[in-house]
Formats: sequence, structure tokens, C-alpha cells
Amino acid sequence: MTRCNPYGYATDAGPKHLMGGFYGPQYAGRQTTTRDGTHGPAVCERLADRRARLICARGHAGPIMDLCGRHAQEIMDRMAQLCPRCVWPAEARGINEACDYLVSEIGQARLTGDLHRAGQLQAHLDDYARQMDELVFRGVIAKVPLTLVEVS
Repeated sequence: MTRCNPYGYATDAGPKHLMGGFYGPQYAGRQTTTRDGTHGPAVCERLADRRARLICARGHAGPIMDLCGRHAQEIMDRMAQLCPRCVWPAEARGINEACDYLVSEIGQARLTGDLHRAGQLQAHLDDYARQMDELVFRGVIAKVPLTLVEVS
């Protein structure tokens, strides 16, 4: 019997698939240990009583996880409301990266007092926002819930 490993800390030093890989492990937070160095809430000491993975209606599947009952319930209650791959398809990720870049550039333009450039960049950002809205309207971006399915 293996130990419960809901977030990947027990075997591979932390999650590799935050939001389906959209975020790297540096976004995992500081819940691996408490101030005194003992295990924090992200590391479970219980034995796993099931192996399961999250699957959406469109067929996307997450990694297989060894889970205890408490963490299986927590995942369904808190983390299964949407499939990361459905809400962040490749097309949306590209637009989001462009938006992140523009937001940074707008901030820099404002810091240097170049309000004309900031306005031009804001217009581009608004165009990207409309593109994201269009992806939602067309169903390319969709909020598809996940189901925790036991596997052998």
C-alpha cells in the first residue's frame, strides 16, 4: 500500500501539473512544510486506499494519483469544477501570453510617462480580450467539470 499523494510531493518533489501544466511548480505555494519543518497540509501521512485520475467529458485525463478518502473528497469538492485543458486550450494560452506581455509593457510605459504608447498598447490588449471572448462564444474555451475515476 502506498502513501496518499494528492499533489505529487510524496514522490516527485511537488506538482508538475498545476492547472494542467499551465503553471509551473513555483506557483504551488508554501504548504509542503510548516515553520518547524514538519509536513504541511500538501503532504498527507495517510495510506492511499484508491488510485484515481480526473477525467472530463471531452476525454482529457489527468495523472493517476494514489489517494486517501479525505483527499479524494477534497479534490472533488475543490478542484474538479473545470478541466484545465478545456478552459485553457492552446489558442487561449497564446492569447493569454500576449496579454501578459502587453500588461507588462503598459505598466512600463506608464512608469516612464509615455501615455501615448500605453494607450496604443491598451488598444491591442482590448483586441486580445475580444478574441478571448470570441473563443468562449464559439465554445473553444469551455468550463467542463471533472470526475474522479478510480483506476486499477
